[in-house]
Amino acid sequence: MGKRAALLLIAMLAASSLIMVESAFAQSTPKPSVPEFTLSYVVRPYDIGPSYTIDPYTGENVTLFPEIHTTTAWVLITVKNQPFSPYADADGNYIELWYNVSLKGHFGNTWGHYPNSRALDLYNASASAETVIDIPLGEWPELGPNSQLDFRLEALIGHFNYDRPGAITGFSTYESSGWSNTQTITVHPSSSSPTPTPSPSPATTPTPTPPNMGPTSPPNHEPLLTQEQLGIIVGAAIAAAVICAGLGLLIYFIRRK
Repeated sequence: MGKRAALLLIAMLAASSLIMVESAFAQSTPKPSVPEFTLSYVVRPYDIGPSYTIDPYTGENVTLFPEIHTTTAWVLITVKNQPFSPYADADGNYIELWYNVSLKGHFGNTWGHYPNSRALDLYNASASAETVIDIPLGEWPELGPNSQLDFRLEALIGHFNYDRPGAITGFSTYESSGWSNTQTITVHPSSSSPTPTPSPSPATTPTPTPPNMGPTSPPNHEPLLTQEQLGIIVGAAIAAAVICAGLGLLIYFIRRK
């Protein structure tokens, strides 16, 4: 009877250890927080040209396009990054934190993305304290003075899927935060607008970067252990503990008998 009880106890411990390991990995991907962000409207100087060519008959320089000094308008979304460490899952996918940006006209009801973009155009969280997302307004000729735009963000943890290098077929979401509260900003303010236009000095104006149109390459550093390797180590440790406990119980009951 003592041996049977010991074997039953060992079986119960083994089953409990497997449940603990499975539960631990089921909860390994944390649910991200709803993004905290601020909006700002900026106008940046932009120079075009000049462009020249050589007259094939006279050898003189001919001006094709004169130099043009103009400006471009942008909405900057500054997101406060949340703690997250990228890792590789058991299938070798590189899991990262991404931001999804959705917007609409303030007086409209249809949410979408800025012109010429898609729902898969996500923005990779930077390694610094903040991620700055540039939204160019030059592709919206319909935006007149004092136009108002609504923005909302959500945080996603996952990876892009490819059918071949460079060909994205979708995004696998492991966890998502849900959408943030809506924030509204006025763009192209007129001179009579009571709200002054933020105009950062040249020293603080961020360098314009193109929007992130897909996943970035994983950083050079790789995680020390993948989830699969970590699972093997944890499972082995738990199994060893269960076996030691079972042997101790068997020895105890045999000596008593």
